Amino acid sequence: MHNDSRIERDRHRTLSSELDRLDPSPPGAGAAALVQTTTISSYPTAAGVFFAANPVEIDAVESEGQTATFTADTTQILFALNTGTSTPPAGTRVIAHGVGGRWVFRYDG
Repeated sequence: MHNDSRIERDRHRTLSSELDRLDPSPPGAGAAALVQTTTISSYPTAAGVFFAANPVEIDAVESEGQTATFTADTTQILFALNTGTSTPPAGTRVIAHGVGGRWVFRYDG
């Protein structure tokens, strides 16, 4: 009986690890996030590179025609790869997706 419990725990641990690897989002993140590009030391000047970004919070009354307020959380920095063809201006809001444990967005201008 003791062996059966150990085997079940090992199976559960293995399955849990496998499921964690299937999750495409970076740790602690959902599948997509609104982010705003920012500068740490020097802003990138080409597409196809990682950009520093801050997560953006949205505050609004959810009703048709209502406006929203966007607030970048400057206490958090993440890096997102731009797979697009253009460099977004600093401060551009984009939707970043979790892909293979990395953040990715596409900006084409």
